[in-house]
Amino acid sequence: MFRRQGRFQRVLWVMGIILSSLALVSGVHAQQGSTNLLVNGDFEYFDWGIRSWPLQDGIQEVQVCPGWRAYYVDNVPATAQAPEYWRRPEFRDVKATEYPNRVHSGWFAAKYFSFAGQHEAGFYQQVSGITPGTPLRFSAYMQFWSCMAAKEWNICPTGDKSNNPSKMHPRVGIDPTGGTDPWSPNVVWSPEIEAFDVWTYYEVEAVARNSTVTVFTYSHADWTEGIFRMHNDVYVDDAVLIALNEVPATATPAPTATRDPSLPTSTPAPTATPATTATPRPDGAIVHVVQAGDTLSSIAKKYQVPAETLLQLNGLTDANKILVGQELVISVPTATATLLPPLPTPTPLPPTPTALPPTPTAVPPTATALPSPTPNLIVTPTATALLSPTSTPQATSHASSWGFVGGIGVALLVGLGGGLMLGKKRH
Repeated sequence: MFRRQGRFQRVLWVMGIILSSLALVSGVHAQQGSTNLLVNGDFEYFDWGIRSWPLQDGIQEVQVCPGWRAYYVDNVPATAQAPEYWRRPEFRDVKATEYPNRVHSGWFAAKYFSFAGQHEAGFYQQVSGITPGTPLRFSAYMQFWSCMAAKEWNICPTGDKSNNPSKMHPRVGIDPTGGTDPWSPNVVWSPEIEAFDVWTYYEVEAVARNSTVTVFTYSHADWTEGIFRMHNDVYVDDAVLIALNEVPATATPAPTATRDPSLPTSTPAPTATPATTATPRPDGAIVHVVQAGDTLSSIAKKYQVPAETLLQLNGLTDANKILVGQELVISVPTATATLLPPLPTPTPLPPTPTALPPTPTAVPPTATALPSPTPNLIVTPTATALLSPTSTPQATSHASSWGFVGGIGVALLVGLGGGLMLGKKRH
């Protein structure tokens, strides 16, 4: 039994060696009938014999997925800000079972890192069998981990998240002539997008000028201020090279049924108006209906929207998987605040009355007996003074006394005048 197990393991080991040797061809021919022209663009290769990727050129720290080659700068460039920390990065695979956040899809991704050191490196792959003049698009997902230590030089204070990261200058490129020099002026590069701790989509387009083209990924751990970083890690996954002029297969139309001539002729339905390429929805969002020949990149250029934005708005994970007739959201309306009508001016409430101290009980004045009026006297009625609510009993008593005195004075004047008139009559 043990001999059988040993034979089985040896057979697997031999098969692994054969598959590895076949995959390690530097020039990879375009796969016929497949959209992705790259070999192991998803980095899902696994060797049961060595349970890891093979060594490149026998170098122990450089293990690369078959179909790809690693490149790096060993000599310190003159532009290095911290030349004493320049390193050749270490290339390995990364497994989703160990670090799921470092794998974009599937079970494996590629990584390289320079622990406590700067680097300038990447991957490349040559693809042959391309017709010159073919428009191509190369895309890949990448993310980065850059960390400055704090209390201890070899421990990141934020765990597997970046802390005060350095510039990484990530980008992807195509050499339409098929060269392998990443510093050649023939390479067409994508824009640089820093992407720490999050998978970010990169793409670039170029027209093949040769039957062989080369695709590149690139990064440069650049300590521009010369400050030491312990982690300078790069993760790459789901790389794709496609021909943009690839004609999608069309379905064979179903045979047309023969109409019974005895049946009445039906009125043909009106022809449906073809959908426009950009249609606003009732909620105000702009939608593009994918047409034959459309790509996510061409749609992004048409509407001046980043391809990453289209991926996020439509919940897409693969920029190469869009279908004819599919509706893609280009933009959503910006929420605007609706102005409410002004509120009515509140009616001011009357002031709260202040409690006054209790008014002492008024003592009624003592009634004074007035003499009976003389029949000959004409008494002029005296205006009664109205008392204000705040008048005190004492003030009321004084007003009554002065009214009494005034009445006596008026009576004396009237009596004096009457006496004078009687005296004149007698005379």
